[in-house]
Amino acid sequence: MAMNHITRTEINIGARATPLITRVNRRAKRLILKVDPVAGEIHVTAPSKRAVPEAIRFAHERVDWIASQLCDNLRARPFVSGMKFPYEGADHIIIHDEKLRGAPHIDNELIPVIRVGGAPEHLNRRVCDWLKRQARKKLMERVDFHCAELGKKRGALRIRDTRTRWGSCSSEGDMSFCWRLIFAPMEILDYVAAHECAHLVHMDHSPAFWRVVRDLGADARGAADWLNAHGPALYAYGVTPDATRHQPPA
Repeated sequence: MAMNHITRTEINIGARATPLITRVNRRAKRLILKVDPVAGEIHVTAPSKRAVPEAIRFAHERVDWIASQLCDNLRARPFVSGMKFPYEGADHIIIHDEKLRGAPHIDNELIPVIRVGGAPEHLNRRVCDWLKRQARKKLMERVDFHCAELGKKRGALRIRDTRTRWGSCSSEGDMSFCWRLIFAPMEILDYVAAHECAHLVHMDHSPAFWRVVRDLGADARGAADWLNAHGPALYAYGVTPDATRHQPPA
C-alpha cells in the first residue's frame, strides 16, 4: 500500500519516551495501531492527513495496552561478548577472542559457550551468519527425515528472517523457514519441519493434514503453546537498534 506523510513524535510510556510514528494511508478505512517491540516504536496509521491528530490521540488513549506490548525482553538485542542466549533451547554464552580463526564453534563446558573470533565490530554479524547456517543444517536434516517417512520429495529449502510465519510450503514443494527456530528446543524446530512436510500431502489444515502431522510424531499443541509464549522474544536476538529504526512492524 502506498503511504505518504510521515509524522514522528514521542509518547511517554511510563517513564520512557517512546517514538511514535504516524503514517497516512489513504486505503486505510480506520485508525490502525501497532507496536514494534524489537525497535521499541509505536506505529499508527491514519486514513487521511486530516485524521493525523486523531491518530495521535488514539495512541495516547491506549498507553496501558502499549506498555504491555513493550516488554524489555522483546527489545533489540545484538550479540556481544558475555551475552547469554538460547541455542537449541539451552542457554549458551558468547565468548569473543580476536585471535580465534575460523567459524564460531561450541565448547560444552559447565555452561556451554560459543567462541567467536574476528574484530569486535563484526561479532554480531558473524554470530548471526553462523546461526543461520546451523538453522539450515538442522532444518534440512529434519525435513529430509520427514520427507522420507512420507515418501515425498521436497523442492528448494530457504532460510529467511520472516516475522509473520515460522515456515511455509508452496504448492511446488519449496519450503521456507525462519532461521530463528535455531533458538528454540529441537522438538519445536522439528514440529515446524514436520508441519511443512505434511503440506506435501495436504495443502490445507484439514483434519487429514493434522493426522499426518501427528503420525510424524510432532506435538502440534505443545509447539503452538511454546511459540505463542516464547516466539516473540526470539526476534530480538541479533538485531541492532539502527537496523530497526526506520522499519514499520511486520
